Amino acid sequence: MLFIIGTGLWRGDDISVRGAEICKRADKVYLDGYTRHFDGNELTTLEQLTGKRITKLDRHDLEEGLKFLDEAVNEDVALLVPGDPLIATTHTTILMEAKKRGVGFEVVHGSSIHTAIIGEAGLHIYKVGGSCTIPMREKGIRPYSVYEKLAENAKRGLHTIVFLDTTPESEMDIKEALEILQEIEGERKEGICTGQTKIVIGCEMGGGEQKLVYTNVDDAKMLTGMPTPITLIFPGKLHFSEEDFLKTIEYKK
Repeated sequence: MLFIIGTGLWRGDDISVRGAEICKRADKVYLDGYTRHFDGNELTTLEQLTGKRITKLDRHDLEEGLKFLDEAVNEDVALLVPGDPLIATTHTTILMEAKKRGVGFEVVHGSSIHTAIIGEAGLHIYKVGGSCTIPMREKGIRPYSVYEKLAENAKRGLHTIVFLDTTPESEMDIKEALEILQEIEGERKEGICTGQTKIVIGCEMGGGEQKLVYTNVDDAKMLTGMPTPITLIFPGKLHFSEEDFLKTIEYKK
């Protein structure tokens, strides 16, 4: 049996009671170390809560190796996933493979950045369009598709959640992300990411150092010491109640 369990937003102790209890009974417990960076403290917290030694998996393990699926044929195997476990396509693909192999599975959901940052920014969830991720420069990808998604949502008056890239070793910083978008703005000139474009910055949402700021792009690039991971929102057409709430988190110089 395979159990895919969301660990929630942050710190390891956001995992549900049901998820922790399943891990205690499982024969083996694995952690998705690919879709979000987990620091040592989080892993230690999860091991304390579950009473199990947890093995961290990388991209190859999750997308090609799939050894844990072979083990789930005869054992109870728990795969811990940051946030809500079926947000990333990596994990829906794992479920599809489990179905093909006839492996039984159960999903235990967790809190997600998708709903948390929108709610805490006072924005309306039904006005959220498709989200996207800005890749790190080191990957050599020019993210025109991100700019196009922002433009598409803006035309429809929808909010866009923008994730900053992550690796098992590091998190992308806000300055790099916005500079990449502004370079594309310089080419496309559609007014999607100018210096005065207003954005919401959510840092370490759900964590002890959480920060939530509403400001423009130029000022955002000057902010230092912002804890990671960082998630951005490019707001669409605002309802008056959304405008009022955003004023309460507006950055003051």
